[in-house]
Amino acid sequence: MTEGTRRVFGVALGLLATTGWAYFNIGTELARAEGFRPWDLTALRFGVAAVLLLPFFLWRGWRLAQRRVLLLALMVGPSFSLLFNIGFQLAPLSHAVVVGPGGTVLVALGLVHAVDGQRLSPLRVAGLMLLLAGLLAIGADRADETKASGWQAVLGDLCFVASGSLWGSYSWLLGRWRLPAVEVTSCITLYSALAFVPVWWLVWGVPDLPAEAWVHQVMAQGIVGGCLAPVTYAAAVAILGAGRGAVYNALLPPAAVLMAMPLTGLVPNALQWAGVALASAGLILSMALPARSGGATSAAGGAT
Repeated sequence: MTEGTRRVFGVALGLLATTGWAYFNIGTELARAEGFRPWDLTALRFGVAAVLLLPFFLWRGWRLAQRRVLLLALMVGPSFSLLFNIGFQLAPLSHAVVVGPGGTVLVALGLVHAVDGQRLSPLRVAGLMLLLAGLLAIGADRADETKASGWQAVLGDLCFVASGSLWGSYSWLLGRWRLPAVEVTSCITLYSALAFVPVWWLVWGVPDLPAEAWVHQVMAQGIVGGCLAPVTYAAAVAILGAGRGAVYNALLPPAAVLMAMPLTGLVPNALQWAGVALASAGLILSMALPARSGGATSAAGGAT
């Protein structure tokens, strides 16, 4: 496979991951209305995905460097999921798809620049500025009146900042270590399930909710959020490098806005449409232009 073909494949995987994360975010928002608690969603995410990914762990996952895998599991395992889901209980969906991904991009690119010594070209910086402007426009809608306000909403935003920072650090390490996507995801998922699902079962118990709600959340949390999206994202980062791979997190807000229309019936306002356009243009500019760096290429992979 030529370098150009690999890059196109990486871009396609990144777009697939973004679509999966958008569906996962909207599913999490709907789960709150259906009666699911943050710990229920965390158990579903890792429990269902662990069953699906167990064959890959048994095939090759156990051969990976386990210290590295355990560190990644600490970053994006139950702690990340609980922070994310608690944030959803307190802050509106628009904050979830802006604050978390924004934090991920800033942390990942900050580490690439500060630790790996990679420089961003002026045109690439302009693309990132367009992305951030689009994120702010999408997140500028009024708060969800059915959720907490005031300091509780701020606490929800802090949960998103923390979870986004964890995911940004995870993205950077994925790019540096170039671990195989399916195998590393299977390890993280299995270890997280073994650590959290028994505690959930014994401490909180299984909520009595309609079967239809369970089926929907098995798909959103376990199959898409716990399996498909993490695998495709890890593969995209392995191909594109931490810098370019992390930028796909910034495409989540416009993807979630567009996907919310058929799934929830919510129609974006003019400001949100403008945000979608700005963020999309910024992503294209950031991904299409090669970076020119005076330093050495880092272990994260291709230049950012």
